[in-house]
This record gives sequence, structure tokens and C-alpha cells, in this order.
Amino acid sequence: MRNNQDILFYEYDLSGTLRNNLEKVQTEVDSIQERQFLHSDDDTLVEHIFSIMEMSSIELHEDSMTQDTKETQVDVRYDIHRFIRDTSEPCYVPGLQIAVSVPFTGDPNLWKCRPSTYTLNPPRANINTSSREGFNGYLEITFNLPSDTLNNGQALKNDLDSILNNIKSYLENIKKDVEAYNQQLPGKIRQCISARRERLKKHGKVIEALNIPLKRDSKAPDISALPIRKKIVKPLPAPPNTPSEPGIRKEEYEHILKVIRHEGRSFEATPSTFTKLEEEELRDIILAHLNGHYEGQATGETFRKSGKTDIRIEDKNRAAFVAECKVWRGKAELLKALDQLLGYLIWRDCKAALVVFNTKNAKFSDIQAKLPGIIAEHPNMVRPVESNEHSEWRYIIKAEDDEERQVTIHVFLFNIYVKQDEN
Repeated sequence: MRNNQDILFYEYDLSGTLRNNLEKVQTEVDSIQERQFLHSDDDTLVEHIFSIMEMSSIELHEDSMTQDTKETQVDVRYDIHRFIRDTSEPCYVPGLQIAVSVPFTGDPNLWKCRPSTYTLNPPRANINTSSREGFNGYLEITFNLPSDTLNNGQALKNDLDSILNNIKSYLENIKKDVEAYNQQLPGKIRQCISARRERLKKHGKVIEALNIPLKRDSKAPDISALPIRKKIVKPLPAPPNTPSEPGIRKEEYEHILKVIRHEGRSFEATPSTFTKLEEEELRDIILAHLNGHYEGQATGETFRKSGKTDIRIEDKNRAAFVAECKVWRGKAELLKALDQLLGYLIWRDCKAALVVFNTKNAKFSDIQAKLPGIIAEHPNMVRPVESNEHSEWRYIIKAEDDEERQVTIHVFLFNIYVKQDEN
């Protein structure tokens, strides 16, 4: 049996909470100092407010799940199999307490919110919001089991799986609601920015009509850019049975990939502009875009272990993200590029990317079909990871010099081929 657990996904209505958040956008926009607001363009303001009001769905990290066990006394007064007549007083028997802890990332407040799709019997567990090791908290499920009922543990395993599956079902429903909110947010922010600009324009006309000079504040600070750029944050811990190693959180890794994805698709939208460029020139454009998000921390042609990697984003003298850019030249060159990338990764690196450009081949679909099979042939391959993006693949691969350490490599394939007569 489980001990008393908190009811999850019960206290607040998520739909109402998200609506209230959208109504607060105008307050956030209006809170920006007027001179700062007028100094900033709409895109900068949108990105700034979005970074404040964006919600992050909860993600469980079951691969880092742990358990703690200890002897205990279990109250069995309500156990119908024991035929205890007087349940007014506790009846204790020796037992075993098993506490399962599952780390999570995302907004801890979402554990209290009921999604738009739910059941009448929500799951129960305790939420520990201690933030450490790169996680935002821990889902804690505790079982108190009488010793005389213990068997091989399969029933307990089934019970735990059932609880986790129920919780994950709720989290999936919450994710859908949060994603819908995040999609509405930029448009709402732009509406509020436009409303304030119109309001300030009216104010300006009134002030101008008075024809009296404005009093200037000699102590007013210079206007600087809004603080919207992301920072590399504390990493997730290493997988089980490997030493703890620095890296970047999954959310930050996905953000970096999103920037690369956006730039690559921009290349594809106007291929004639980019197909003539060499690997280094394509890389430099991506670097420039990354530096817009990471305050100049993205560097190219940077020495790392056995050579110079194309892209590196460093935090406190450790490479948190490493990437290699290559033009497609066939199977041998692709495997060589992967070897190069693995050769750049020191023991501190755990997330990387391989960016492949097609500039010379008309049959792009053939490359799409071949690429995953070629990567799968690499001797360090562990397993593929599902990717929801077209022409992108993700793999778990053993490190070059340590088979016990695994790294995540995301592979992009962008098509910027243009026929010669179209250039």
C-alpha cells in the first residue's frame, strides 16, 4: 500500500490559469520603462515578454529514477484480508518502505493544475520542488508494504508502472494545453505592444499641442537592449553508471537545435543565395544567428581535443554544445564527419549535432533515404531516438574513447541544391 500522497492535477483549472496569464500580458508590456519601450523594436519586445511568460511543460526523466528503502511499521487496520474488527486504533506490523523518486524539468506549478482532459480519479504522489542537478524537482511515490505480503516484487512493479502511466497521461494532456497557450502568446504580445504604442502616440500629440519643452532628467540612464538573450544553464546529471559530467539541459539543447533548424530552413527557402557557399561560409551564417541568442559564446574553428570543431557554445570554459557542418559527398565522407565530431568531444561533452547540406545532388529524396542507414552502420551506434522533424534524426552514440559514456547527436539534412541554369 502507499502512504498518504497529495492529489495531483487537482487544485487549479489549467485552462483558466492560462487565460489569466494571457490577460496579464498587457501588464507586462506596460511595465517596461517608457523610454526603453520606445527604444526597442516589436520583435525585441515580443521575445523579451515571451521569455517571461512562456510556460514549460513538465517532463519526467525516468532514466534518472532512484529508489530508497528502509524498514518501517505499517498500519494494516484497514486491510480487509486481516479481519481486524476494531479500526479505531492503529494496528502495526513490520514492513518495508520503498520511496521512488523521479526527477522532472518544467514548471512545478503545473502539478497542481487540472488539464482540459482529465479523469475523476487523478493520480496521487508527492512533489519535491528542491532544484538541484539541473532538475526542477522530484516526483516522489512511496509504498509501505507489510513484510508478510512481500513476494517477488512484480505486483509492486506493476503498481508503479500503472501510477507512472496515469501521471504521464495527465502530463501529455497538460503539454497540449501549454503548447496551445505558447502558440497564442506571441500574437497576444504583439496586440498589447500595438495598443501601448497607439496610446503613447496619443500622449505625444497632447504633449506636442502644449508646445512646452519637456523637463529632462539628468540622472536618466542610457537606454540599452532588453535582457532577452538566453544563457547556458546548469546541466543534467550523467546517465547511470557513468561519472557526473557537465552539459546542457534538454530545453537549452532543443533551443540551440531550433535556431539551427530555423537558419537551415531559411537556406532552403532561398537556395540560390546559399548553394554557392562553402561549408565554412554556411557555418558562419549559423554562428552569427546563434550568437544573437548566446551573447557571442558561439565560436567557430575552435580547437577541441583532436581538431577544430565548426561550432562550439561554451559556458565557463567547458564546451556545452559542439557541432560539425558538412556538405553531402556520400557515405564515406558522412562517416568520416561523424568520426571527426566524436573526436572533438572531450569527457565533459554530452550533446552535439551534425549539420549536412546538400548542394550538389538533384535527387534529394535518395539522400534522405540513405542517410539514417549510413549513420546506423557506425560502430559506436547505440540506438536511434525518435525525431518528429522531417529530414532530422537523433542518435545515442558511444564516445570515441570510453564505451561506458554515451552522447546524443542530432543530425540535420538541409537541401539547398539548385540546377545550374537556375543559378
